[in-house]
Amino acid sequence: MAKVRDYMTKDVAVVSPQDTIGKARNLMLERRVRRLVVVEGNEVVGIITATDIAKALARRGAPWKWRDPASSLVSRFMTANPVTIGPDESIFTASKVMRERMIGGLPVVEDSELLGILSETDVTRFFEERMRGLYKASDLLSDRYGVVRYDANLKKVARMIASGKRVILVTGLDGKYEGIISEGELALWVPELAERYVLIPSRVGRRVSLNTKVKTAGSIMKELRIKVTPEDDAGKAARFMLEWGLPAVPVFDGESLLGVVDKKEVVRVVSDAA
Repeated sequence: MAKVRDYMTKDVAVVSPQDTIGKARNLMLERRVRRLVVVEGNEVVGIITATDIAKALARRGAPWKWRDPASSLVSRFMTANPVTIGPDESIFTASKVMRERMIGGLPVVEDSELLGILSETDVTRFFEERMRGLYKASDLLSDRYGVVRYDANLKKVARMIASGKRVILVTGLDGKYEGIISEGELALWVPELAERYVLIPSRVGRRVSLNTKVKTAGSIMKELRIKVTPEDDAGKAARFMLEWGLPAVPVFDGESLLGVVDKKEVVRVVSDAA
């Protein structure tokens, strides 16, 4: 039986509770990851995600209290005492924990030592290698997606993701699907959006825009060059997500969009197989 140690990512990006949010964000961008393990000494004390970073950097108090949010400490915004998993637990057990706790990654710990991290991407890799041929794409369909045109501003995209849409598909003027935006990618852009479109209270209670120029969905989307049909092997969808670095792939019946296959659905299926 496949164990966590067989699929975990060993090269873990870590920060300390005393590191700044700015440093954590830069590390995420540099390593192209969406979560960091927070360690103090040799002990795992927390996890901080791209969404946590975005919320931290977008925080602003009254104008006379403004200071650079990037100087805030990781300890203030991390999730303390995170759920961990042992290296000899099965991938099925780990997937069940991720699903039940509604988390996207588990630090792998043995005798208080951090050995790696198991993420939804790692579970997807397991699924593609070990469970191909067992499910069709239609078995993993999710409706946790939204659709916007390429010229929609990021505030609209952010609102849709905040409403529970895991990914946003982006269309061109002709209505064809051209790209995709994930929650994690948007999270790292939200601070920039906040900097470009700052709203402050005026003396008469209105809000004043300092700069209304914001980026659009088309400017940060990942291009979609693949299609999956409902009858395709779900392993094919998993392979596309891994090879193209996509959070999900759309499923089409002809030109009609039926839904998406995302990594959370992969985790669900692996969890059910436990």
